[in-house]
Amino acid sequence: MHEKTQIDTTESMLSAAEQVSYFDKSFSELNCKANTLQNKVFENCTFLHCNFDDAKLINCKFIDCEFKNSNLNTIELTNTKFSDVVFNNSKLMGINWATAKWPQIKLSSLINFYCCNISHSSFFGLNLSEINIQDCKATDVDFREADLSRANFTNTDLYQSLFIHSKLERADLSRAINYNIDIKLNEVKKARFSFPDVMALLQHFEIEIINFS
Repeated sequence: MHEKTQIDTTESMLSAAEQVSYFDKSFSELNCKANTLQNKVFENCTFLHCNFDDAKLINCKFIDCEFKNSNLNTIELTNTKFSDVVFNNSKLMGINWATAKWPQIKLSSLINFYCCNISHSSFFGLNLSEINIQDCKATDVDFREADLSRANFTNTDLYQSLFIHSKLERADLSRAINYNIDIKLNEVKKARFSFPDVMALLQHFEIEIINFS
């Protein structure tokens, strides 16, 4: 089985402004906290136990990459592109994903989250169809006007997250919890929900349910 090359890259090397490309590399315990990464391309790379908290990512590209057990809280994204990037068991709180660079025509999955904390982040107006946000904590996340058709939210806590004019057609919210979705303001045709949290969809109809057990 092919193994990625373990690379000993210092934070200062990554922080340099010149354009550098990394292919098929593995970064472990990299500390880029509050650093600026500019003009870097990472393709088929793995980041394990890395710290990017408060980092600024400017004109960077992440293609077919995976982040595991890493921190990326409150990173700032400027003209940075993600394509087929997976986040596993990582913390990505307080990120405005709308400031990243997104393709006009979406041909593949862009970002996916598994067992992550993406709370207090914004995906406002983005095309995220078929995105996976599974087994995650997604408190106070802004999904307004986002295309989330065929998205997978299974086992995700969506407490206080915003869904207004969002496309949720064929989305899977089975076993998701704490969501507040007004089906009069969102497109939910053929979306999947599970009991008992599906009952929350009725609260916007101002009806009273009695003798229910």
